[in-house]
Amino acid sequence: MDIFVFTIAYLSATAFFIFILLFGESPVFNGTPVAWLHWLVTTGICNVLEFLLLRVCGARGSRAVDSCITACCERPNPALQVAYVVMVVGGFVVYWTSLFVLLPNSWADEGHILAGSASVIASLALFVAASLSDPGTVRPHPPGDLAAWHRLYPLDGAIFPAKECSTCRLMRPARSKHCRVCNRCVARHDHHCQWINNCVGFNNLRVFLAFLIANVAMCGYGTVLAVLILGGEMEQRGMFSMRLINYRTGEVRPLWKTPRRLVEWLVVFHPVGVAMTLFMAVATLLLTFFLWYQIYLLMIGRTQYEVFKWREFHHALLEMAEHQVEVEAEVEAEVEERGRSEREAVQVAATATEPDVAAKPVRESDGGSRQEAKATEDGRWRRVCGLLSCSGGQGGGGTRSGRRRRVSPPQVVLPPNIYNRGFWTNTWEVLLPEVYFQRARTAVVRGNAVGMGAATSDTHGGSACGSGTGSSRAACSGGAPQVPASKSVQQGSAARVKSTEAKKRQ
Repeated sequence: MDIFVFTIAYLSATAFFIFILLFGESPVFNGTPVAWLHWLVTTGICNVLEFLLLRVCGARGSRAVDSCITACCERPNPALQVAYVVMVVGGFVVYWTSLFVLLPNSWADEGHILAGSASVIASLALFVAASLSDPGTVRPHPPGDLAAWHRLYPLDGAIFPAKECSTCRLMRPARSKHCRVCNRCVARHDHHCQWINNCVGFNNLRVFLAFLIANVAMCGYGTVLAVLILGGEMEQRGMFSMRLINYRTGEVRPLWKTPRRLVEWLVVFHPVGVAMTLFMAVATLLLTFFLWYQIYLLMIGRTQYEVFKWREFHHALLEMAEHQVEVEAEVEAEVEERGRSEREAVQVAATATEPDVAAKPVRESDGGSRQEAKATEDGRWRRVCGLLSCSGGQGGGGTRSGRRRRVSPPQVVLPPNIYNRGFWTNTWEVLLPEVYFQRARTAVVRGNAVGMGAATSDTHGGSACGSGTGSSRAACSGGAPQVPASKSVQQGSAARVKSTEAKKRQ
């Protein structure tokens, strides 16, 4: 295979693979080859390997592999941390020995060595900071901190109902999640990153974003610098002034107008430099996509964990709405069938009471009798086909049934995201998490002080809290008023389904 074609195919396949991993699970691609390929890459291949392992090694080998997967993916494991350090440090050494040694040239000077070294040091420093940072652990003590978390992120009644963490023994605040790898509840949980062996949450999302930006800058800068170094090397060797002669046609073309020959020359004389350039270009593409996805989530006020929660919630609402449409369609079909049966019974009764003279014109002509019998039979089959066909037939009830069944897909309205406070507020909350948490803690302390003052005044003037409502009693007890969680859309849909079934039974 031609080297140039191989390079283009490699880059295209890598970009497509990254696209499948990042966007293959999106609802937009449901029922498409992209979704199937995402399932194949992430689940299907693993299932096949597990089946083959069970067949070859038996249950003992399968249990051993499961133990290894649990130790690597579901327990704190520094394997990927070591792999990251080896890739960055080893790549820097290879870059130095294969590309930096070509400096200076006409396209780049020696100052890029210092800039490249600084980018690598910054990436490693932010890697250590992200690995050692606290993601925002939610603890039951002191109680004021737990109340501050609840005040900062109240329950929305949709994807975050009231729930107690059985491991940490606390009422879990909204936007938090218990990480089974770290074995702790993390406030505003985004995801658990295996590369830093740590969770990304309320406190360290800014460090993680800085780590991503540093890696994008390092890989992007290394890619551009490698192109400049190789380009300067080609110019020093006179490759851009070289001409190619086609002996068959006598055509003379500059070498730089034939990129295939340029790539072949680079692969022959600088194979390691070309490999490093391709690797860093792919890494830049992958990291840029992931960084842009994180910025997009910041704009809409969601985390990666909340994206999955909203997706599951949306699918649940769609299933309930589809069930509601099916129940209503069944009720309408039964009502229509009952009315048709009653009309046919009335017609049969009316025909039975008519005199026999009305049937004489039919008996006078056998042709007319056969035609009317055939028309009656055709009408009967049209009605049967109309009832069985989804698109309806030409019979009396078939068209109506077809129109009724060709309904548009149900539309559901998602509740608003109460945690989206605007792009700038979301950004400042990520950049200055301590300020926002301190504000929530101060508000809780102030509310407790007001509650204690009210309790003292009620001791002298009578206890009004004992006979008040639940929210007033909560306010008098020093905590924030317990606002009842809004009824979810599922309850409303369930109520409509029950009423429809009751109507159906009637």
